Amino acid sequence: MFEFNRDQKAILHLTWIAFFLTFVSWFNLAPFNTTLQAVAGLTPDQIKLLMICNVALTIPARIVIGSLVDRSGPKRVFTGLLVFTGAVSLYFSLATSFGEFLVSRLLMGCAGAGFVVGIKMIAEWFPPDRMGTAQGIYAGWGNFGAAAALFALPPIAALFSQELGWRVATAFSGLLCLVWAGVYHRWAREVPGRAKDFPVGLENTIEVTSKKDLVLQILLLFPLYTAIGLLIWKLASSPAFPGGAGMGLILLAGVLGVFILNALRCVKVNLPRITNGISEDKKYAFSQIVILSLVYALTFGSELAVVSMFPEFLENTFQLTVTTAGILGSSFAIFNLVTRPGGGWLSDKLGRRRVLFALVLGSAVCYGFMGEIDSQWPLWLAIGLAVLCSVLIQAGNGACFALVPLIRKDLTGKLAGVTGAYGNVGAVFFLTLLSMVEPTTFFQLIGAYAFLVLLSLLFLQSFKNLHNSYH
Repeated sequence: MFEFNRDQKAILHLTWIAFFLTFVSWFNLAPFNTTLQAVAGLTPDQIKLLMICNVALTIPARIVIGSLVDRSGPKRVFTGLLVFTGAVSLYFSLATSFGEFLVSRLLMGCAGAGFVVGIKMIAEWFPPDRMGTAQGIYAGWGNFGAAAALFALPPIAALFSQELGWRVATAFSGLLCLVWAGVYHRWAREVPGRAKDFPVGLENTIEVTSKKDLVLQILLLFPLYTAIGLLIWKLASSPAFPGGAGMGLILLAGVLGVFILNALRCVKVNLPRITNGISEDKKYAFSQIVILSLVYALTFGSELAVVSMFPEFLENTFQLTVTTAGILGSSFAIFNLVTRPGGGWLSDKLGRRRVLFALVLGSAVCYGFMGEIDSQWPLWLAIGLAVLCSVLIQAGNGACFALVPLIRKDLTGKLAGVTGAYGNVGAVFFLTLLSMVEPTTFFQLIGAYAFLVLLSLLFLQSFKNLHNSYH
């Protein structure tokens, strides 16, 4: 950070704290899974459904906000998102019925879109040779909010009765977001005139530069809508879902229809441009984003999924208290402070593809071993393995997003939105699997997916020649 000037440091600190606070609120459910079963009468299946709801709407939110931040600028968007997140946290803290819990966690998923806003802000303020380090610090220190929620909120709740404590702790996280919204609005600023150099348009559709990339773009959309379909399927199986299975089928048909319309819009907007010819300075390989999206579905998607269930897994496997399980469960996210910046720094220094390949391979092996954890393991060994796995995937997050802003800077918000959304696609798929299998099988399936991602990295191109918009 000593390489950054005063203005860059100020923007970096203002922005990672904003991201950090949205993540504290986003994960303020995880430490209280068993508490809500005890005091609110929720069943284990309902808790698993809430965990899926908590990450599902982040998928469309990251895409929409990625486009919005390109158009309106990160300062305005992040201020509004902090206000929204604070309000939803307060609503969640006052919930009394399963329906209210469901709505609050669905809305809270939008808080995860804050990540995309900061990616754009950092991309505007930092040059490409420091992009990996800056993005890694921003994302790593911001992602630490997930760990902070796990180890800081239970002690706050412990100061009150079990029925009141979780409400005070989650409301407190929301109040912090509201306070920082005012701070960010007052002191954050964008690079003068920079945003005006980035034309948006294209009806919120990402610009592609070849017919092959147009096909890839449509294929990349399919898992996004499939993840939303999985959420609807899980909701339709709940007694609290209005309309039952019949309404679920109608909504699934609606999701399919929206996917088809979106695919047609991609063709309508991009095909004439491709046919008329694209200037060389605008061409880029969309396959890069496809591969990085698959990587992020593994690294961040599995992190979201494991952070959501790890305290409960430890509590049930090793017979721990809620507070102890929350503190130890935070071990899966606590090292974000250094690991994600470290991944970005390693990517800058040692080679982008080489670093990603090593981190993905290591995470695949670690998840395979985590699938063997049971009550016979020493607790220290289980935690140590979880820490090692988390270090690898969090560094993978940093290495992945060290690359995204280097593809085409004027599309950074949209490209970051799609890649970031895939983190939540991974989380939805993994948490859906968790609702069907035992936790040990859940870990092993993530490991199997990691090996598939490893194969995709063989097709990742070199980033030695950066896009012309950087020069």
